[in-house]
Amino acid sequence: MPSDAVVTIILLIVTVLAMATQRLRTDIIALLVLLFLIISGILTADEAFSVFGQPVILIVASIFVIGAALLDTGVATLIANQILRIGQGGEAYLMFIVMLTTAILTAFLDGLLVVALLLPAVLRVARQANLSPSRLLLPLATVATIGNTLTLIGTTSNPLVSDILAESTGAGLGLLTMTPFALASVGVVMAWYLTGGRLFLSRELPPEPHRLSLTEVGQSYQIDKLLYRLRVRSSSDLIAETVGANGGLQKNFGLNVIAIRPQGGPLQAVSPDQVLEQDDILIVEGDTGRILRAAQAHGLELKGTVSLEEFNQIELETLRLAELMIPFRSSLVGQSLTEIGFRRRFGLNVLAVHRQDQSIRTDLPQFVLAAGDTLLVQGTPASLQAVGRDLDLVRVTDLGPQPGDQITAKARWTMIILAAMLLLVMTGLASLATASVMAALALVMLKCLSPERAYQSINGSLLVLIGGMLSLSIALQKTGAAELIADFIAGLSQGLGVVGSLALVYLLTSLSAQVIGGAVGAAIFAPIAISLAVTQGAPPAPFAIAIAFAVMGGFITPLTDGDNLLVREPGRYGMADYLKNTVPIFVIQSTVLIGMLTVVYGLL
Repeated sequence: MPSDAVVTIILLIVTVLAMATQRLRTDIIALLVLLFLIISGILTADEAFSVFGQPVILIVASIFVIGAALLDTGVATLIANQILRIGQGGEAYLMFIVMLTTAILTAFLDGLLVVALLLPAVLRVARQANLSPSRLLLPLATVATIGNTLTLIGTTSNPLVSDILAESTGAGLGLLTMTPFALASVGVVMAWYLTGGRLFLSRELPPEPHRLSLTEVGQSYQIDKLLYRLRVRSSSDLIAETVGANGGLQKNFGLNVIAIRPQGGPLQAVSPDQVLEQDDILIVEGDTGRILRAAQAHGLELKGTVSLEEFNQIELETLRLAELMIPFRSSLVGQSLTEIGFRRRFGLNVLAVHRQDQSIRTDLPQFVLAAGDTLLVQGTPASLQAVGRDLDLVRVTDLGPQPGDQITAKARWTMIILAAMLLLVMTGLASLATASVMAALALVMLKCLSPERAYQSINGSLLVLIGGMLSLSIALQKTGAAELIADFIAGLSQGLGVVGSLALVYLLTSLSAQVIGGAVGAAIFAPIAISLAVTQGAPPAPFAIAIAFAVMGGFITPLTDGDNLLVREPGRYGMADYLKNTVPIFVIQSTVLIGMLTVVYGLL
């Protein structure tokens, strides 16, 4: 027995045990494995580090970018809203809808892609339903993995098994050959999580920093009932005047014009050079008496009040609310807002000032600032950044809509790009790696998200973990350790009978799938299983089907299964969380599968 093969098998066992104990981060363990393989001479440095150029690395990185775009542009919100609309029957029904949606998609798409598409939406669903994400994400990932066996095109390992079977017997698997067995397996997963399995899912909500609601802000500054909407009538003397040139609203009535909606246009920050026209809608701040007097004097029509919540519905790129604090020793101390030129220089409107438990809302242009004052301001994101940089103000709170809170104008482009990617993958015009990279690049180029946001969205530790495990997989093949494991399986199966051999090869392949899964596992174990069947005079098809399911057995642990890896951090899962649910599922699902294969193919 080659010594390198023995060392690699021992390393495999040690790696699994180390990850199970959770004494070290899994990405650190993966790097240690990679370095050991280099130092021991089992792999060269080029061989070891080449794993980071594997397609799966690009796929996972691109999927993170796609997921960020789905969240930021509001596509995840659209999906989440539909799930919430359908799943009105409580947690169990919501869980059922998530798993059913996942199963339908994974019949045609790779589970990794499906998890990436649904992950942002499911996180939003959990937040809106006040559920711990762990209640939904592990069911999502488990169904995504097993659901890949619903059709022959669900994942790359299925066609590979079919091709190996066809080479040996002349007939491969049909598109729906595995469907009855897969439906039963998916049914086991869904039944588990909808019944006893729910007891093993954490109910602990993730800690979230408290973010002031706009209602709280309005009450704090006492402006929750001081914003009004005024329409410029045809008889108004403000027509053709600029906001800056006409000081009547501000000087004579103490009103603060904070936004304007030109006829047929979007709501926008007002500027001193803004020329007023008929039917323009003005958003002004002031008490009711002053508003009514100003409307009568200038031919304006009162169109009701405006809540701060309306600002939260404005598109992300248009207007934002924020709180800015005047720091001690600031050059602004002792100056008025007019002297500083908040509106003229930065296009910002000050709605109110908070000082020592008091809110100042009137005569703001002449208000003299003091250290510690907090200003509630409104303007574009660019203006807020500029004033913070140029005037050295401290942004205390960002009160605008957060990424994912709104369905933005870029949502349509994101969905078009996503649909194009799915079409390329499903028609075979491009591999998943090529299509996902193209989609990620298109999202950045069309400004669905910034390059900085794209890089920030990528989970580097996950890429390291995948790379380290891939290096171990290469070592298992290079040293012959994989063949030794396969020969061991063949030796053990002698004398067990057809059903015993089927169960054994399925079980050992599933265990190996914790490190060698997917297409690699199929390439190694499918020929062995088919050979066992032929040797015992049994039909090879059930053995091939068993291998197709077994290489998906990586869902038991989060070591190499991409679906599990994607949900591990947002679901805050540890190794124990996976095993408590996936081991019972595996036992039940395996029993059902072997039983069905035995009956359908008459193996007894």
